[in-house]
Amino acid sequence: MTTTLATAPGQACGCGEDQIPGLLAKLGLFGTVGLALAVLVLMILAGWLLSTTVWLFRRRSERARGPAAVATSVEPSPGPLAGFSWTSEDP
Repeated sequence: MTTTLATAPGQACGCGEDQIPGLLAKLGLFGTVGLALAVLVLMILAGWLLSTTVWLFRRRSERARGPAAVATSVEPSPGPLAGFSWTSEDP
């Protein structure tokens, strides 16, 4: 007769093969780590692909507007912080 948690609740559960998660039991330790690294690499490549796609669409829309719309001069607006700068020197 085998003892289970239902028949002997005071005993600690064993570390048998039925306690190991299914993926680790099927692939082993190195297979599971390899799968996790492969998923990580795929997610990084998907991020690069997405950012490249967004960059290409933005570049295409900037070229469609023309160079005059892209090159705008930035002048400080008059206001209470018109002469403000981020230097640490005192005026």
